[in-house]
Amino acid sequence: MKTLFHFILALALFSSCKTSTDPPTLILTNGKIWTGESDSSFVEAIAIRGNTILETGDSESISALAGSETEVIDLQGKLVTAGFNDAHIHFLGGSMGLTQVELSAAETFKEAMTSILQFIESNPDKPWITGRGWQYTFFESGLPDHESMKALDIDRPVFIRAYDGHSAYANPKALELAGITPKTTFEGFGEIVKDSKGNPTGALKENAMGLVGDLVPETSFEDQLNALRKGMAYAASLGITSIQNASGSENDLRLFQKLHENGELTLRYAAAFSVQEKTSDADLARFSFLKDSVGTANPWIRADAIKFMIDGVIEGHTGAMLEPYFDIPNDDPLALGQLNFTLPRYQELVKILDAKGFRLYTHAIGDRGVREVLNAYELVNSNGKRHRIEHIETIHPDDIARFAKAGILPSMEPIHAEPGTTTVWSKAVGEERLPYSFAWRSLLDAGAELVFSSDWPACISLDPIRGIHDAVNRRNPKGYPETGWIPQEKITIYEAMKAYTSMGAYSSFEEERKGFLKKGHLADLVVFSQDLFSIDPMKIDETEIEMTVVDGKKVFERK
Repeated sequence: MKTLFHFILALALFSSCKTSTDPPTLILTNGKIWTGESDSSFVEAIAIRGNTILETGDSESISALAGSETEVIDLQGKLVTAGFNDAHIHFLGGSMGLTQVELSAAETFKEAMTSILQFIESNPDKPWITGRGWQYTFFESGLPDHESMKALDIDRPVFIRAYDGHSAYANPKALELAGITPKTTFEGFGEIVKDSKGNPTGALKENAMGLVGDLVPETSFEDQLNALRKGMAYAASLGITSIQNASGSENDLRLFQKLHENGELTLRYAAAFSVQEKTSDADLARFSFLKDSVGTANPWIRADAIKFMIDGVIEGHTGAMLEPYFDIPNDDPLALGQLNFTLPRYQELVKILDAKGFRLYTHAIGDRGVREVLNAYELVNSNGKRHRIEHIETIHPDDIARFAKAGILPSMEPIHAEPGTTTVWSKAVGEERLPYSFAWRSLLDAGAELVFSSDWPACISLDPIRGIHDAVNRRNPKGYPETGWIPQEKITIYEAMKAYTSMGAYSSFEEERKGFLKKGHLADLVVFSQDLFSIDPMKIDETEIEMTVVDGKKVFERK
């Protein structure tokens, strides 16, 4: 009777498919498949035809749908979820970094310096040594200087950004080429850091980095394509099936369009165009043309977002704060951080681009930065538009409830809150503001819809699993600190997985076609080595990706 029941059920499922009577091309069975619809929505098997999920259900019923050409994979109890959607990433920069000095894995200054020197030795013909990844915690003052970096005083220019991309170190040769001397001044958002005698230390903050960075030779379009191919392979190995660029230009869009044209894309891409204080009306018109030209019908590429950056970062004292930083004098020019826009111009641009139908992202890390973005979004009645505030590393408690009320999405990176990387950050913020640091729990409890991402390469790891570990534990993989860092802001594994899957899709108005594993959705999914929903939370970081499927095709399989 049971066999007859399953046969009838399978026949009904098969007959219900309106698009074709062809059998599935791929079936995954005998697993624990999280559909994403709730914290307990699990099925055993999933059938895929082409790029679309045909059905989900129990193993026997789904297996009965198989045809002679269907590939059937026995999951042997493994967990499957929708693919990760990294909703804030700088993918070209991260991919280019795979061909440069890469320090994100370095946990100490010694490890970082060893990696840099090895790269220099292995690349004797490179005219510039570039890269990123050093942490502020490597240095007593929070920033490198010529004394700490004296091993890099060589006859080739060296320019290496911090892991967050908001500060950089330039060696003496690079400063010489840029013409930076004790007399050089910088007006605007950022700083040429100088010592007590007025000599440049080699540290540059925010836009001042361009004094050296603009001298670095540009890479060719083909070199960028090759870097993106490496980046896509890396992302696939981490279960990332969709990305939303958090800055960029028309060139970035053209690169991904070329890869799509070649049939090479292995992740779905959403472009965001960077807008600055002085962005021209002609550029704004061009962005609108590109948005309308690309449209939203193509599930691979969209271009309907704008990225602003209203402030800087806590570590460099450029994040805009409501009260002075704790670790510098109140009369310091950066005591309250900096705004990267005049507020009337920022509000004007928000109004213009909101009216043109763009989704808006604004980088805001300091509590004043967050407040000013909330103010601007509320002026255009943001409800239903899914505008986002990026990072929100600290927030005034009075502003927490405003997100849900105004329909504004908090877009945050749990990897930035990994204990062990936050000592310089915490010192700058001061104990009084610490309870409102990376306030995921508080925002969720107030009704906000949380979106997660990595900010790669402005992070210590692209791996979503490591970010989820941080979100659930508020402890790094080594267990520090024992009680968790500001443990009241922990969230559940369900909430973290939702923020990294369906909420990314929701933020780009794509929740009806991806982010869940259910009938009719795109077949983008990940197979895990461990069941994230049942293991000891402190073992989350030990989980590996076994397989990544995008558009119904395997793009990564662990050997």
